[in-house]
Amino acid sequence: MFSCQDSDDLTAETIIENLASAIDASSVTRFNVGRSHIWDSTCRAVKRKNFSAQSSICVKFTDDIGTPEGAIDLGGPRREFLQLLMENLSTNNSLFFGPTHSRHLTYVSNGMY
Repeated sequence: MFSCQDSDDLTAETIIENLASAIDASSVTRFNVGRSHIWDSTCRAVKRKNFSAQSSICVKFTDDIGTPEGAIDLGGPRREFLQLLMENLSTNNSLFFGPTHSRHLTYVSNGMY
C-alpha cells in the first residue's frame, strides 16, 4: 500500500516505487481506447464500477468506429496509451495551466471535465 513519508524524503522515484508496489498484478482492468478520443475513453474506463486503481491495466486500441486493433497488450499498447494520455493532459485539458513548456496543475475542481 502507498505510504506517506516525510516530505524531505519524497522523490519522484520513491513516489513511483510506492505506487507500483500497490499494484495487484493478478487483477486487471481493461481499457478500450479510441486513439482520437484518449481523454473520453479514459474517463469512461475509470468511471466503470469494476475499475480499480490498484489493478494493472490492459489496453486495446480501437479505431473511430470501435473496431479493435490486433495488438495484444504485452506492455507496448499500455505505454503508448499512457504517453498519449499525458500528451493530451498537458496540451488539451484544463487540468493544467501555463505556457506549453512549463505547465502547472490547477486547483480548479472541474478541471478534469
